[in-house]
Amino acid sequence: MQRVRLFLKSVAVAGCGLILIQTARGATETSRFSFNDYLLVPIRVHLLMGSPAVETTLTNGDISRILGKINRVWAQAGVHFHLESLVREPANVPEATSEPSKRADDRELLALRPSQSKATNAFNIYYLKQMSVNGFFAGAIFVKDTASLRKVEGGIDEPLPRVSSHELGHALSLPHRQDTTNLMASGTTGTWLNDEEIKQAREAARRFDWVEPAAALLEKANA
Repeated sequence: MQRVRLFLKSVAVAGCGLILIQTARGATETSRFSFNDYLLVPIRVHLLMGSPAVETTLTNGDISRILGKINRVWAQAGVHFHLESLVREPANVPEATSEPSKRADDRELLALRPSQSKATNAFNIYYLKQMSVNGFFAGAIFVKDTASLRKVEGGIDEPLPRVSSHELGHALSLPHRQDTTNLMASGTTGTWLNDEEIKQAREAARRFDWVEPAAALLEKANA
């Protein structure tokens, strides 16, 4: 339980700090959400291995850095993603990964997932080397570790946290929105969410029975 309290303390610090993004007007905003408002969302990260076109070169340290930046983006919505587990595993269907399609469709990507490691109480994020586009479908998020983005004013300084944050936005019901500074714009470094998107994402998060308010988790830890 001490581990849980330390985790919750980190959420509280994030909630009281500055959101390290810029609004469309270029001004830095402080978080509008208190510790009690935060929603805690578990994620399971899968680092796939296999052929050179599949095997990611990301390390555990890379995932820690990426997750930290994801949470600075999503602090504007009072949402905090925490690592349920980190799995490095061979991709499924080896015969399909020896010559992977550079324009892999969703069926081909879904076939890469080892069935025994799929979380049912967390979002699953799969990092791999090569595919045509990043995406969220059938409850899984796929991100290529070679992702690149078009820089925009006030955008994030690294592609992978932004791409991961964008796809998590889809997981929380948000559609694309072609405002270049917005998190849900395609192919840019923008990270801003408007009030309607924040409300929609929080409502979607609450519909998952494995997403917990920070205050409720603290109460369990104390009990």
